[in-house]
Amino acid sequence: MAQAYLYVCIGAICGAAARFFFTHISSELSHHHGFPYGTLFVNISGSLIVGFVLAWTADRHHLSDYWKLLLATGFCGAYTTFSTFAYESLVYLKEGRPGMFALNLVSNNILCLLAVFIGVYAAGMRVWQR
Repeated sequence: MAQAYLYVCIGAICGAAARFFFTHISSELSHHHGFPYGTLFVNISGSLIVGFVLAWTADRHHLSDYWKLLLATGFCGAYTTFSTFAYESLVYLKEGRPGMFALNLVSNNILCLLAVFIGVYAAGMRVWQR
């Protein structure tokens, strides 16, 4: 079990550093901070990585589960949690469960936005203040 945590931690360190790098480069390249291109890139590339890793390791049963822990849980978990959400949503579609797909999309988006709103409000910031 300790080795599993080590793989997750190593992946997470690399994922957090990669996220910082790409979002920092993005804000440096675009002199205005209108659209969060760095976040979009991280979410898309993280989703691509987690989809590839989980599908690739599922078809290769001889590979250690440590690859999933290092890359999907550790790296992509720190790089973006959106990747896991996107993969889980796709699994619902693949399984022919459109209701669960829709529920996952709506509940994650609405409830997470609501949670951010509550967190911002609890911190004392007026959300609609300019």
